Amino acid sequence: MKRNSFIVSKALRTFVMAAVLTAAASQLAHTADSMIVGHVVGQDAVSAINLVLPLVEVLNCMGFLICFGANAMCAQAIGSNDLNKAARTFTTTILTVLTLGLAVSLGISFFSQEIVSLMSEEPRLNGMAYDYIHTYAMGGWLQMMSYGLCLFVATDGRPRMVTIAVVAGAIANIIVDFLTISVLGMGVDGAAIGSLSMFTVNIIILISYLRKPSSSYRLKWPGKSLGSIFINNVKEGAPITLSNSLMAVTIMLINDIVLRFLGSDGLFIWSVCLQMLLLSYVFIDGVIESMFAIGGVLVGERDLKGLDILVKQALIVIAMLVTIVIFMMYMPGLVGNLFGVKTGTMMAFELDRVLRIFALMLIPFAVTQILLSTYQILGHDKASVVTATAQTVMLVLGVWAVAELEGVELWWGFVGACALVLLFQVGYTTARSRIFQANISPLTMIPHETGGHTYDRSVKYNNDDVYATLTDIDTFLKDVNVSAENAFKINMCCEELMTNIVRYSKGRVVKKTFDVHIQENADGVFITLKDAGKPFDPVKAGKKEKQQKDDVKDNEHLGLRLVTSIIPDITYKYMYGQNTVFISLPVDGGR
Repeated sequence: MKRNSFIVSKALRTFVMAAVLTAAASQLAHTADSMIVGHVVGQDAVSAINLVLPLVEVLNCMGFLICFGANAMCAQAIGSNDLNKAARTFTTTILTVLTLGLAVSLGISFFSQEIVSLMSEEPRLNGMAYDYIHTYAMGGWLQMMSYGLCLFVATDGRPRMVTIAVVAGAIANIIVDFLTISVLGMGVDGAAIGSLSMFTVNIIILISYLRKPSSSYRLKWPGKSLGSIFINNVKEGAPITLSNSLMAVTIMLINDIVLRFLGSDGLFIWSVCLQMLLLSYVFIDGVIESMFAIGGVLVGERDLKGLDILVKQALIVIAMLVTIVIFMMYMPGLVGNLFGVKTGTMMAFELDRVLRIFALMLIPFAVTQILLSTYQILGHDKASVVTATAQTVMLVLGVWAVAELEGVELWWGFVGACALVLLFQVGYTTARSRIFQANISPLTMIPHETGGHTYDRSVKYNNDDVYATLTDIDTFLKDVNVSAENAFKINMCCEELMTNIVRYSKGRVVKKTFDVHIQENADGVFITLKDAGKPFDPVKAGKKEKQQKDDVKDNEHLGLRLVTSIIPDITYKYMYGQNTVFISLPVDGGR
């Protein structure tokens, strides 16, 4: 049967559930800071924390620049079964965070007084803003390290481990917040200490996984390639870093616009709206992380059909944001109560009205972010930069332009800006695809085909479909002129591995399918088999069988012994709730 979405969708669901829980725990921990501060210290403290969010975003951006691109490179290395490259990339990233990250953190902390003075002239807020960012920035490198380790462990097929680490960190954050803010009366300083405690707990738990034999990452000194790996990591992470850097600039500029037009009360309303946007980003960030991890592996496997399925499924998952939109539209009073706004006051009335307007921007904003991530995964750097820049420019100009209009509230500027950016993406990608006839799909910009030849099929869990697939594979290999020797090896291995999948599949999964993907190009033939059955390592079983071949009772996997004998470059990994087998055969000159 043709390739279907079951395997990719299951990987996305497995990853997204963990990623969303992870992002939710992390964001709720930050939101809890604002809530506790709002109730204990007052509304000005919430505004003060929001005032210095751009500086927190600077630290985020450094984490993105150092870690996000490196993680994407590791994902592709895992997909192409190059664990040596993954180890050198991982080591370079850790070294960079420990040096550059620490320097940036200390720099922001040392100059925090001057930076806050440049950002605001509001004496009601500046003192608390300085106290928060001065303490927070000193441990900013912990945030970068925590972020990087979360990405690496999740990409290695252990998103649930990341969820455990982040949930434990969030609990630690809330406990420390309560002790430092409510009990010890440390105010915004206590909120900063609570956040840093969360990152510390994350790091401790994730390091425990990285030490396990099942981890794909090892510390391996990159030698002379240190500089080139660092440059490649930065280049790969630059578009998403630009997007987040521009978001920091956007927050800072909108802070200024709101202060000038609406004063401190308006800034508080914007602070609550921003917290709801960041809470919505729980879903967006969870899907984006899933896309980069799974999509990076698919690109490494040269599986563009799988990537197309992934993006479509990601856009479906984004529909979950409708829940938050409905919550903001129909229960805005509850949102205000969470941030210390008393029901029945003028502030409560105004906040309710603004939240209903602001909610309309969330869906177009989310779709733009998903498409931006797709462009980056595919290496469309210009499209990524243009989209990220357009979103920032339109948000700032949109809010400012609407604020200048008589009788129109600036809050409508958010809605109009996000809608215009999405329309720009539709027009730009459609023009490239149809008018200029680029070999890409409109909107997603996924190429219709890659170099070489590709075979894709979803196989039912029965022997009849397995043997029908083997016939197709044999025909494909002949059509692309693979040598008879390599074709024999591939057919023998695929037959053993696929019948093994059918034999050991358990439960309801047998009613679904597993995937076979073959890519033939100038470098050789690359095969990937993925199934969602019970975890089983055929490579380990085959090698164990070699060691025990004299013991008749242990000769259960004779076929797997043969597979591991005739194809040395075969590896197995259980990731995203799936068994994945990678096979590589180099060019043999016989075709």
